[in-house]
Amino acid sequence: MTLIDPVIFPPSNSPVASVVVLAWKMEETLLACLESVAMSENAPLFEMIVVLNGASTAARDLVASRVSGAVIVDLPSNVGFGSGCNAGAGVARGEFIIFLNDDTVVDPSWLERLVSAARDLPSASAIASLLRNTDGTLQEAGSRVLADGTAQLGRGMSLEEAASQGLLSRREIDYGSAAALLVRATAFRAVAAFDQAFEPAYYEDVDLQFRLRLAGGDIIFEPSAQVKHVSGASTSASGRYREWASWHGSRVFQDRWADVLAHAPEPDAPLSVLAPVREWGDASAITNGRTLPTADEITAGAPSTALSLAQRYAAWLEARLDAMAATLEHHQRHIERREFELEHLTTEVETKIAEVETLRDELRTVTSRADELNHRLHDLDNRGVIGIAKWRAGLVAARRRARKSR
Repeated sequence: MTLIDPVIFPPSNSPVASVVVLAWKMEETLLACLESVAMSENAPLFEMIVVLNGASTAARDLVASRVSGAVIVDLPSNVGFGSGCNAGAGVARGEFIIFLNDDTVVDPSWLERLVSAARDLPSASAIASLLRNTDGTLQEAGSRVLADGTAQLGRGMSLEEAASQGLLSRREIDYGSAAALLVRATAFRAVAAFDQAFEPAYYEDVDLQFRLRLAGGDIIFEPSAQVKHVSGASTSASGRYREWASWHGSRVFQDRWADVLAHAPEPDAPLSVLAPVREWGDASAITNGRTLPTADEITAGAPSTALSLAQRYAAWLEARLDAMAATLEHHQRHIERREFELEHLTTEVETKIAEVETLRDELRTVTSRADELNHRLHDLDNRGVIGIAKWRAGLVAARRRARKSR
């Protein structure tokens, strides 16, 4: 994509939508994302909010020099995805808040289609986009929650395959990825925004949409609002950190929504069958006693939030190292036992080999004696009756001589 320079967002006194993008350290993808939004066609009035979420110097310089007209929220430290989005939402003026990852490129009609769907459906608290991989295949056509995890519907399919399975229709879903998600501002604030319990990332968007559903709103998938997304690009450079964040978010989510998950649909259930949030969810989970955080509060608390995240990550790493050390120690003991058993078996084998050699010697002696006897019998057979009689007489005489000599 040829980047325009600079990327300009016209000011708006009364924006209908507020697009929130977090900036961290991916400068070129960030700029491509912002450019694609700036080139939106037939879009309603909107404002672009860029949250510098502990952004790198290069990302800050790029935004300062090549982006014009955006609202900037400057967080001195990275506070995680949910809190970063909350900071952007805290200054949003639009009726609709749209969260957009910095590793996305939106179609020209994306913004208009999302807002149109929200206006068509006043009962909808959130509208999810259709996400495509960079090769054009489907990444997500809405997602569903199962007893043992989540499933991105249509993942890896072509658009034709997805259409043939009924996935490319506007419909109610369990949730849609916050990589490109519209949320009605009043509904977002009523449930106290993203929950910081999921920091730094993962499952906060699923939890938000479960709480929106529990509060009475619908989550709708809009197939005409399309986005290309490089899934996981922002954390791909730190696989271990991503593993920790996913583990933590999953654990919080499973604990909070255990009853709903216990009654979740089977993977092959019809698309219309959703996780029973309203039937089994706890109403106290809507806000969990939290109040709506402001952008100023998040900004002021950013250093301590970042420190807390670092400490929790370090504690998880230490626990993992301890577990690995224990596993290695177990394997070492197992190896030592095997070595002892091998040594014992070696001794037994050597003993058995010696016994076999002894038996072979005995067998050779017996074989030699048998050969000698066979030879004598053969000799006797050749002598005939007279020869045998002489042999017996000789044997009797030999015995007599032996007795006389005693």
